Amino acid sequence: MKEEHNILVVSDLHLSEGLDPKTGKTSRLEDFFRDDAFARFLRHHEEVKHQPRFGDRPWLLILNGDVFDFLQVVSLPRDGRLLDVIKGSSGGKALTEHERTYGLGTTAHESEWKLKQIARGHQPFFAALGWFVARGNRIAVVRGNHDVELHWPEVQERFVTELKRAHVRQWLREGGHHPTPLHTYHERVRFHPWLYYEPSRIYVEHGCQYDALNRFEHLLNPVLPDDPQRIKLPWGSLFVRYLFTRIEDVHPFADNVKPLTRYLSWAFRREPIKTLGVLAGRGWTFLRGLWFMGRKATSSASQGPDDHVSVQAHEDVPLPTEVVERIAALARRRVESTWQAWMGSLTQSFVSMLSALIIAAFSVLAAVTLLLGTGPAWLAAAYASAALVAGLLRYALQEGFTYLLERNDLLEAATEVEHILRSDHSVPIITMGHNHQPALEPIQNAWYVNTGAWVRLYQRQGPVEGREVLTFLRVVESEKGAPELLRWDNDAGIPTRLILRKE
Repeated sequence: MKEEHNILVVSDLHLSEGLDPKTGKTSRLEDFFRDDAFARFLRHHEEVKHQPRFGDRPWLLILNGDVFDFLQVVSLPRDGRLLDVIKGSSGGKALTEHERTYGLGTTAHESEWKLKQIARGHQPFFAALGWFVARGNRIAVVRGNHDVELHWPEVQERFVTELKRAHVRQWLREGGHHPTPLHTYHERVRFHPWLYYEPSRIYVEHGCQYDALNRFEHLLNPVLPDDPQRIKLPWGSLFVRYLFTRIEDVHPFADNVKPLTRYLSWAFRREPIKTLGVLAGRGWTFLRGLWFMGRKATSSASQGPDDHVSVQAHEDVPLPTEVVERIAALARRRVESTWQAWMGSLTQSFVSMLSALIIAAFSVLAAVTLLLGTGPAWLAAAYASAALVAGLLRYALQEGFTYLLERNDLLEAATEVEHILRSDHSVPIITMGHNHQPALEPIQNAWYVNTGAWVRLYQRQGPVEGREVLTFLRVVESEKGAPELLRWDNDAGIPTRLILRKE
């Protein structure tokens, strides 16, 4: 049976405010700089779909979470009528101090305004998506933890509207394929609150539900119980909003090092003094913001006993309720075990920092005793020996914690998802994103694919100079065997095989 489409999957683009067309400056928090490369990537696949290999089928482009980064949109609307509409008030109500410091909140109107700012700064990206849809292709949007605001119908409507507007502007400037009516864009763009599933073909979800810091208690309806007009952000999002947006002034790469524990480990290991200075300088800001939100987010990220209620009530989940409930239960179990890795990493960071201070202290004492003659030579030797012992202990403890940082939680989760689906809903490909680490691994009767990211990636041993890999998954119905995990070579204008190596 001929399939209606071939599939492209990308994730973790993290578009924020981008380029300000008035000032010509890019937001300090922007992570995505490949608008033109992404447009060329789509145009290439539109051109080649008529080749025999692709069967003249349209493409389904799956945007698998964290395509947008609402957490890093911090600019504010001007006081006046627009602000009144966004804030749902009248009389020009001023923004609070909290909003002026961290940006707008997560209501539907606030989130819609944020997406409008993202589109303003990434017109080539939105124009490319609009052009792609107008050529007969489709888009499926699966939300992640950084773009959970796509939960709101107003934000979904804004996304489609901005696609068309950007395409129309491009068409007026450059000509080319004529835009289609707005209802056609709506028909060809679909939003999926948790996962995308095609029987006997592919299972796609972002992967944040298996991450203790970034899991939503109720992903299908992620609102605050006592304030359903606002999103209930997970703890990882609070870290980004209240701490990392400030830390990026010192370490611009901080939020691109995945997981968060890897960055903390690197920071304390490589630059303990500087890191302590950052935390001392920004810590109060973080604690103040966390206190503000903590009143509405006090339950643990690992709790979610009522997920099955949301699952039953949601028509957009494309699997039987009992299957989705088993996957939700799996996510809860995985999160509970993830906390062990999180605590292990924090312990490692603390030990690393403490041992570095001990080494420094004994080294200084040894130098002062020897050079200034404040004590006998044997005392200087004792101090030096203590510094050496502390250094050896630090190394041994770090090695002992290494396995905790090496865990591949998404690979393990995908293996269990494959087992859940195996009986009546099996697929050959389980696809996730979230951790920014491209991967292709056989698991039982399927393949696990992680589509990586289109932002800079940093190695486990510590960020030095990040590299953009621009990875994606391509699924062609007529081809069997290992899935095509590819990288977009923008210089050549073609996709190439991604070479995966063990670190």
